[in-house]
Amino acid sequence: DYVRYMTSNSVLIGAEVDKIISILMVTTVLAVALVRAQRLLNRAVVDSAAAHDLSRFVAPEVADRITTADEEVQAGDGEGKQASVLFTNIEGFSTTSERLEPQALIGALNEYFSALCEVIDRHGGVITQFEGDAMLISFNTVKPDPNHAANAVGTAIGIQGVVAGRTFGGAVMKTRCGLSTGELVFGAVGAKDRLLFTVHGDEVNVAARLEQLNKTSGTY
Repeated sequence: DYVRYMTSNSVLIGAEVDKIISILMVTTVLAVALVRAQRLLNRAVVDSAAAHDLSRFVAPEVADRITTADEEVQAGDGEGKQASVLFTNIEGFSTTSERLEPQALIGALNEYFSALCEVIDRHGGVITQFEGDAMLISFNTVKPDPNHAANAVGTAIGIQGVVAGRTFGGAVMKTRCGLSTGELVFGAVGAKDRLLFTVHGDEVNVAARLEQLNKTSGTY
């Protein structure tokens, strides 16, 4: 009789054994669940930190595409679309780099790039590549931008406004810009274990040549 058993001083060994086994089983299940939950949480924190660190070395949009891809990114993965590209270069940078100490030069470049990044972000551009003092900026590649051509022009004009009448680490860094709009391919290129997200196409070459043309035209 269950009621009599619960209200008396009797002890049923079998019932107590069942109770202990039940408690141990529930405790084991909870312990396993907690361990798995902790591992998942730790993995999520590590992945989030890795994605954050990755976004400091490549464009945040590129980092997001890499970390959220359903399959591993392979060399050759890319897409073609109408987009705009902007190429920038600092006038007389070789002379400036010879005049400044290495540490001062790095500081000046960091200040310069930080100022330009604000303009680029404001117009929806994505810094596809740094190369010395030069930058390759794309529009409507990683993230959609129906006004990519206008935003590329706005970025170039904004850059001129930032560098005019200002020094970076004591150095004047007038910036030449070349831009072009057309069919571009954006994606991963390289080897199996070493990839680079970048843009390709004739418009990239045109933008680079237009930037160089500023030298002979006396323009920026």
